[in-house]
Amino acid sequence: MHFTIPLFERRTPRTYQTVTLGLGPLTLTREGGTAHRVLRKLVESLQETFEKTPAVALARIEMARGLRIERVRLEMVIGAERHKVSGVFPVILEPRWATEEEKITLAYHPERQNEAIPIDEDAPLAGQVRALFQQAWADLDAVALEQLQSRGTERIKVIGFSCSPRSVLSDLPRKQGDAVEELSRSKRKRRALKVLPKLGVNLMTRAASGDLDGGVPRNPHRDQLAHLLGPARSQSVLVVGPPGCGKSTSIHRAVLDVLEADGFFTHRNLDRVRSVWQLSGRRLISGMSRLGEWEEQCIELLEDAEGRDLVLVVDDVHHFPRLGQSRQSARSLAEFFRGPLGRRQLTLVGECTPEELRMLEQEAPSFAALFTQIHLPEATRAESLRLMLREARALERRLPVSFGPHALRTILDVGGSLLTSRALPGKALDLLRDLGKAPGRVDEKTDLRLLGAPEVLKMLSAKTGVPEVLLQEETSLDPGAVEAQLTAQVIGQPEAVRVAADLVARVKAGMTDPRRPYGVFLFTGPTGTGKTELAKCLAELLYGSPSRLLRFDMSELSGPDAAARLIGDRWQPDGLLTRRVQEQPFSLILLDEIEKAHRSVHALLLQLFEDGRLTDAAGRTARFNHAVVVMTSNLGARSRGALGFGEVGAGVRSQVAGEERMKDIAAAVRAFFAPELFNRIDRVVPFHPLTPEVATAVTRKELGKLLRRRGLAERNLFVSVAAGVAEKLSEVAFSAEDGARSVKRAIEDQIGSLLSDAISGASQAAMQLLRVRVQGEEFALDREVLEEAPPARARWAIEPLLHAPPATLARELGALSVRMMELSESEALAQLSARIQHHLEAHRQGLGAGDVEDERTSEVVTHAEAVFNFDAMRAEVAAFGAEVEHYRKRIEGDAEAEHMLLEARRFGQQVHFDDHTGTRMRQMRIVRRSLLGRLERAPTRTEILEQLAEGFALQQVLRKVDAPGQHAVVIELLRAGTMDDRPRFSEGRRGGLLEALARAYADARGEVEGWAALQEGQRVSRGGGVAGLAEVLGGDAEVLVLGVVGLCVLDFFELESGTHVWTSLGRGPELVRVRVLPASPGVTPRSVLADHLARKAAFDEATRRGGELVESPSALGPVVRTFRFDPPERPGRNATFEVEDYVMGHADRMEVRSIEQGLEPLWLLRRTREEVSS
Repeated sequence: MHFTIPLFERRTPRTYQTVTLGLGPLTLTREGGTAHRVLRKLVESLQETFEKTPAVALARIEMARGLRIERVRLEMVIGAERHKVSGVFPVILEPRWATEEEKITLAYHPERQNEAIPIDEDAPLAGQVRALFQQAWADLDAVALEQLQSRGTERIKVIGFSCSPRSVLSDLPRKQGDAVEELSRSKRKRRALKVLPKLGVNLMTRAASGDLDGGVPRNPHRDQLAHLLGPARSQSVLVVGPPGCGKSTSIHRAVLDVLEADGFFTHRNLDRVRSVWQLSGRRLISGMSRLGEWEEQCIELLEDAEGRDLVLVVDDVHHFPRLGQSRQSARSLAEFFRGPLGRRQLTLVGECTPEELRMLEQEAPSFAALFTQIHLPEATRAESLRLMLREARALERRLPVSFGPHALRTILDVGGSLLTSRALPGKALDLLRDLGKAPGRVDEKTDLRLLGAPEVLKMLSAKTGVPEVLLQEETSLDPGAVEAQLTAQVIGQPEAVRVAADLVARVKAGMTDPRRPYGVFLFTGPTGTGKTELAKCLAELLYGSPSRLLRFDMSELSGPDAAARLIGDRWQPDGLLTRRVQEQPFSLILLDEIEKAHRSVHALLLQLFEDGRLTDAAGRTARFNHAVVVMTSNLGARSRGALGFGEVGAGVRSQVAGEERMKDIAAAVRAFFAPELFNRIDRVVPFHPLTPEVATAVTRKELGKLLRRRGLAERNLFVSVAAGVAEKLSEVAFSAEDGARSVKRAIEDQIGSLLSDAISGASQAAMQLLRVRVQGEEFALDREVLEEAPPARARWAIEPLLHAPPATLARELGALSVRMMELSESEALAQLSARIQHHLEAHRQGLGAGDVEDERTSEVVTHAEAVFNFDAMRAEVAAFGAEVEHYRKRIEGDAEAEHMLLEARRFGQQVHFDDHTGTRMRQMRIVRRSLLGRLERAPTRTEILEQLAEGFALQQVLRKVDAPGQHAVVIELLRAGTMDDRPRFSEGRRGGLLEALARAYADARGEVEGWAALQEGQRVSRGGGVAGLAEVLGGDAEVLVLGVVGLCVLDFFELESGTHVWTSLGRGPELVRVRVLPASPGVTPRSVLADHLARKAAFDEATRRGGELVESPSALGPVVRTFRFDPPERPGRNATFEVEDYVMGHADRMEVRSIEQGLEPLWLLRRTREEVSS
């Protein structure tokens, strides 16, 4: 028997609640998290209730036509305490026939259906139900009353179901043992499902509740599926297509079509439509360990399907020929279900890729023949764009995002070409959904995240590892810069480096074959020449990390099972190579010592190099068209002896021997590889034996790696290497036969052991600088303990005000304004003007004397500088006094003027006082809002503190304005130690403490007059003002010298001299030594840098000779300041900044965007320095 029941439903963000309507004493209420589960439990409860209810009671159940819901605003006085309740309440209006001719309408609250009254539909509804609710709800508390109010999401819906209720005859007395009646009753009762509710998902329930997305229909495939699954005689169907082409969505659309064809939207009864369940073969046999156990469960599944016209949707049908097989039995799911499918007891709908279909037809041809195949092609770009637009609008409704006009096109163009393992539209829709979760710029007006092409490229770079610079078409890539980066890492192999740089350029330009790997290379040459190192560099350049290098040692694949291990076999379908490339298709495949691999491996490589794909034993395809394949080989490298460096005429003989060896290698490679495989290698790249000069350069690089290890940084140890250490190591350890490997061993054995002993004996708390130097035939270690600088004999006047309340700061600013007025009229400023006149007159007399001698010229310059400083001081005092007064007025304000302006802004009226009567008048003003004056905001705490500090600084400057050497300084910054372990090819790799301090000094006080820098590669650059300084700060300067001029800059910067230490979690610590020098005549940034280079050359020469050492130009002073700061990952965000200044005796913790911002409070304190006596 079929029933149709109306429901009242209410949705909240976390729950779904529903109540049956019109059932009287049979009313049921259910609540839960998801709608389809709540409705399923409700239907089961209703079926159970109706089967137990007498037939006479069920006869009265009838769905009222015209049932509707009204939301009524009521203001009621509830209970004896007469507390007021106001709100909107849902009211159900249910039409009923009182007699055959008279019709009445009942009104009641859906959650209290026993409290109902007939109403007059022509009269206001609120007045009629108010009296009822006030009386009926008198005993309810405030919480219960709030639950009864409307949430705005209530509605009425209808459900239908079928059950076998008791008949009238069942209520009559029966004779004892009436077996015929019991048998007929048991037949009428439908048998419950056993297996499907435990293992499967009811797709019909999800479709009926609207939780099944059928996408946009694609014909003719939709019509084909609808015909094959039609009500006449369903056939088993196999939907075949590449991953992401829409197979699952097409099946979901077919389920929705079946639901509509069975008339569900008319009768709303799921028991009257066909059952469609989703199940997997793995789930069906999971946990079945005993022989015959899974067969029993499959038999129960067939019993569930009996008489129900059941359709099973299976997503792993291609695994059926193997699922179920074991050592005890060769029977599989394919063999079990072959009979039921042939007899049409069951309908299966499966999906698979063409490769999986081929495997299914090979392993179970009779089972595969039972399916009708529908081949679903990849969607076109136009179809994909329409689907993406639909999905984008749906995401914009659900999420606070807005997709830019170029976002969808970028996903199609760039994402479509990168993610070739999936087809359209699936990969484009997945990327669009991921983009909806990505961070973006927030629009201030709409609070929506704006997602455009830059966000798409950032997301694709994070997914694939490919750097953004290779994805952005508008960003150029300098091949020369790439070659220079590679040359710094792979030394002495210019030809190999050019090949690698050319590959990067071709990937950037999109000139690689989309069906093949990016490149197939054979690196040949002696051991230890950089073959593996270049492969790591390529992996880091192309894919962002050296971990993207997938290394396979071919000596382990020399047996006849080598091919099976790489691509899998029947018993182990996951191959070593295919599985790792499926997990990470953006990678570099390194086949080390390819000559040791079994010949069967070469046959696989032939397919890989030609088609860019391999299929494993499970039918899964691994695609290599975004990978680079590098093979290494030592073929021919051992055919000759050592090259004999150090003998007479060794240079000429080594060059000839090297050329002969390269010819031997090329001949051995051609002889080893089959022609069809050799011709598919893009480039055979020869690696030449290392020379002693190259070995020395390699030694320096490997020493740098050793000194950046975390063990040193964690113990506050910083290591520098003196001149001559690398040369000595290379001389002692280099062997032409072993290449760089012999050097690496020597570094570990000698320098590594030396550092290990130092670490063992080092104090954990002490910060130390270790210097490795040559001592005779051995290596020695010098230790320098970095102590904290003693505190300065000074106090900071503004320090008590840093955390003072705003009222206190306002009073201090007022007092400062008074002091500045007194200062402008003080005798000190008058004397300053007199000194200006004196020096100006002396300057004029000196100019009138003409060019006489250097002493006279020096006096002229001195007088000119004094005039400039005194005049700047006077102008500074005057300008600052006006600025302080402006800030004071911004704090105090003119209350009456502000009130008048607010009135005019809000109401177009102006309030003023009549001069004659003294009364307050209101005057209308017709004025555009755009013409109204803008209310100036009150100054911030930081602005007030800035003014207070500057006022104090000016008072101090006035006392020292004529002190010699105060107004020009030279600041030398030396990068003394760094543990930067970030990726070596990342943009702006350093950007560390030296650059941060330089930017902070340039903005702290005075102006930068000039600079000089020693950059990487011993390149010296210089400039005037700040021109070109930004470019230097974006590079890798080792030494930077700034010339700063301004009033009393020496007094401000002199406490910076010493060592500054920056530590963080994301990178190793960094040390910068700062020296502040008065800019006396002849002392310029250029001269200071030249002096540093000269002293460094002398120190290096003394170190090489091994004699008495001179003072090191890189010696560190006491630690002035330490930072702990991890820069925020996203620009504009804040991060925790901890600073401890030992000289100033100040420690602080704050949230800032950069080190420069974190130093601003220290500059504030520094300006209020007051000397104190000991």
